[in-house]
Amino acid sequence: MMGVDSKSQLGHLGGLLIDSLRTIENYETSVASKRKKEKIHVPTVGSKVSSAYEQLRNASEYAEDDLLQQRAIRRYLKRVLSFHTKTDTKNLAHELVTELTQSEYLQNDHTPVSDIHSISHHINRYYDAYWEYAEKEHHSSKRLAFQNWVLDALAVRCEQTLRSHIRQLMFAHFAYSYIHDKVDIKKMLHDHEKIASDEYAVVLYIAIHRSLLKSDNATIRIALLDSYRKDITDIHAFADFNAMLDRMLETKTVANTARIVGKNGASLRFIYTGFFREDAPMAARSLKSEDALEHGLRQHIEQEYRSLNQRLDRGIVKSVAFLLITKTIIGVLIEVPYDYLVYDMIIWVPLLLNLFFPAVFIALSRLALSTPDSRNTNAVVDQIHAMLFAGDHQKYEMKMPRESRSIGFTFTYGVMFIIMFTALSYILYSLEFNIVQGVIFFIFLSTASFLSFRLSRQIQEHEAIHANQSTLSLLRDVLYMPFIYVGQQISYRYSKVNIVATVLDILIELPLKTILRLVRQWTQFLSTKKDELI
Repeated sequence: MMGVDSKSQLGHLGGLLIDSLRTIENYETSVASKRKKEKIHVPTVGSKVSSAYEQLRNASEYAEDDLLQQRAIRRYLKRVLSFHTKTDTKNLAHELVTELTQSEYLQNDHTPVSDIHSISHHINRYYDAYWEYAEKEHHSSKRLAFQNWVLDALAVRCEQTLRSHIRQLMFAHFAYSYIHDKVDIKKMLHDHEKIASDEYAVVLYIAIHRSLLKSDNATIRIALLDSYRKDITDIHAFADFNAMLDRMLETKTVANTARIVGKNGASLRFIYTGFFREDAPMAARSLKSEDALEHGLRQHIEQEYRSLNQRLDRGIVKSVAFLLITKTIIGVLIEVPYDYLVYDMIIWVPLLLNLFFPAVFIALSRLALSTPDSRNTNAVVDQIHAMLFAGDHQKYEMKMPRESRSIGFTFTYGVMFIIMFTALSYILYSLEFNIVQGVIFFIFLSTASFLSFRLSRQIQEHEAIHANQSTLSLLRDVLYMPFIYVGQQISYRYSKVNIVATVLDILIELPLKTILRLVRQWTQFLSTKKDELI
């Protein structure tokens, strides 16, 4: 455990942490002074309906909470910006803020008028750049790729205007400074992936954002565009850099590096939540001595364990809602019509089991999830102390995943798949499931298993030491690993083409937001007419 010598000096990373906190404070003070101006008031007509829809839409997407506003901005931009015929963008910024406020992403009477001007400037700049590119590039696939880059970049730019990303960016720089000499990217390179040595920094930076900050590709894209100063004013440089990023984001090298960073990232995560997050309880004064750091860290870590329990509870509720919503839609679109087509009636037992069993399964999985113990707290405190203070020469090496090349284990792993899926198929057959109902049950049980696994990973992300695996957890892994693997593959493809979200966008969001917009315009018209009568 760390000593009590108050004369110990901060090391390089400790000094970098203090500099980062000062930069954040100065930037946010400057932004706050500019925001003390005229604020926008948004009519509340339709706000309850809009907010309720956003809750439904977000449940169907199962994205990180920090990404929900950005995703909503992107959906709005995709809905109102035409990439077939150039349209007027005059009032789009104001409409965007109105929608976000009515959906309760933004507080009413909180957004300054200057933000509207900034968002409008971003929209005009990126939209004009697309049409400049489209005039010169007639290949449809390249135009579509450029369109997606514009929407990604524009969504992040608009959100950065409404909510600064300075804290995440400064932490990413801090984490990179700590990790960059501890991970050999050469050893991470996957066969046949051509990644040049000058792109190793990009690999590690993407890995840090993905594993420690849970950033999506759009956020990573803008962070790297800014780091390498590839602004959209130079359209061809912008296109070339984004094409390189598209290639890098899908590489197994990045995935492997992200796993290693995540496996060794517990202490960095506590530094982020303790010093960098908006509600961070610790500040530069916590670094005035080793005792002050230890005291602050222990309080913060215990609070994070309590918050972790709350997040697990919310994650279970969100997962259950996600399963029920998607299963209901699929049941209405596929299962019920199939039953009527084949049997002229609804087969209720398989339908109800498909609807409720996966949700009950993931709810019960909460019983097996528990937060780390005091041994982990001590390990985190020791690691952060060694990281930030000079005089402690203990080095914490990165834990590398073990390579599993055993033919015997691979064969056994394959046999597990066959046994588990054969056994479940027999049980479903005994319950008179038909082929469609059986496939749906497999899909949703696998999805529930993977969602439960993802929740358990939140606990592991806070662990600086390897926890001993109990016999019960080992048995659980043996039974559910095949379903977790299938669920992962389903989740990956679902995130690429979210059919449920697409259905909601077309059948509900487009008409709903159009109607609400007309209602707001009608309300403003009536208000103007009333004023004329006075």
